[in-house]
Amino acid sequence: MKAYQRVVDYIEQRAAQGAWQHNRFLPSVRALSQSLGVSKNTVLHAYQLLEAKHVIRAVPRRGFELVQSVPAKPHPPRPVVLGATALDIIGPAQREARVVFGSANPDTTLNGRKEFFKTLSRAVRRETQSSDAVYTFHESPPGLAALREQIALRTHSGTQEIDKEEVIITNGAQEAISLALRVVTSPGDNVIVESPCFYGTLQCLEALGLNVIEIPSDAEGICLHALESALKSWSTKAIVLNPNANNPTGFIMPEANKRRLLALANQYDLAVIEDDVFGSLIHHSQRNSTLKALDTDGRVMLCNSFSKILDPSLRLGWIAAGRYFDQVNYLKYVTTLATSGIMQHAAADWLSSANYPRHLKHLQGRYRQKRCEFLDALANTLAPEVQVIPPQGGFLCWLQLPETCDGDRIYLEAKEHGISLTPGSLFGTLGQFKHCIRLNFALFNRSGEQMQALERVGQLITEAT
Repeated sequence: MKAYQRVVDYIEQRAAQGAWQHNRFLPSVRALSQSLGVSKNTVLHAYQLLEAKHVIRAVPRRGFELVQSVPAKPHPPRPVVLGATALDIIGPAQREARVVFGSANPDTTLNGRKEFFKTLSRAVRRETQSSDAVYTFHESPPGLAALREQIALRTHSGTQEIDKEEVIITNGAQEAISLALRVVTSPGDNVIVESPCFYGTLQCLEALGLNVIEIPSDAEGICLHALESALKSWSTKAIVLNPNANNPTGFIMPEANKRRLLALANQYDLAVIEDDVFGSLIHHSQRNSTLKALDTDGRVMLCNSFSKILDPSLRLGWIAAGRYFDQVNYLKYVTTLATSGIMQHAAADWLSSANYPRHLKHLQGRYRQKRCEFLDALANTLAPEVQVIPPQGGFLCWLQLPETCDGDRIYLEAKEHGISLTPGSLFGTLGQFKHCIRLNFALFNRSGEQMQALERVGQLITEAT
């Protein structure tokens, strides 16, 4: 095979995997020639052939743009092996960094969080002043009735979406997702995820001995064409999705796509596990519909927590388990017995007060403003070759670096300078996102130290290119 044809095949394969779907501009001729070890003329010839096939087009002073969508292809089932990098990101790298752009922790400086801890303090005082255990007694699964009722009332996009009787309180959303997977799968089963996929989900699949089928996603979420192809090709037990304010790319899946996905799930009898921890952190006032809200068959298990709107240390989450309620409830009981009773009482009181909607509105406005400031800062500190994916919600930003860049190397070198970030290699099992990084702008305030850190990251990227 001639060298230029190898380049053509490489570009078509990467495009089918979802590369360049957001920004749509391919690497420069020089960058790709260095990355693939071929001459610039070889890359240019390949680009000209792809242009003749109307797959790409030349844009003056910008390079070559992907214009024809290459049908995305699912990756065959494979075991998950990620290693311990993620533990470093949420542990030592987070604690020791001077400037934190790494682990997905929220802004914990807002008054709403302070009001919650005041509510918790009042509960603690009542407990210590009482002769009987009022709040610290085990709240056996499914959990405190008052909290379950408040969760059902507060989780909606215009109408009540879940029944309080299907809500089970958990130790964070991660336990909720783990319980859901354990109920509908056995070791060796296949599970579908979006690609890129939050590394916590991949680690959960790894721990449970499950195989993953990665389906490329773009600005509108998981590729439904590739999803249907995967369902036709391989027996699959469940799909794990993060459709609202996705981690890491920040997309919001259109409602029409959500309905088409649920139709496929019904057709192939697929359990749907919906991770909605960022769902409230959209950048407009009207909450987007969850998959759970559109589900008429009880197959969607909606998982959420207070980690992203209050404080990750609370470890207080929940799952609306639908048709799987009895199995999840029993598994929760035999696994961790119960979730903190006093924390549940405090959360129920806080949700029922005026503090909750006020805090949520403040959060949405705060992150909307920070998003604009952060994108502006990135535009002034990063080279034009870096593709910044503007998030539609949440406080995370996905960066696609030039193909020659190694995100793991950027992560390690940034760590030496006291800067934490998350390497893209964690968000896939095939190394397909090794040229990406994820940044957290929850605490971004344009301080001199933060701006210097972004400039340093930009220098590291330029040097690695």
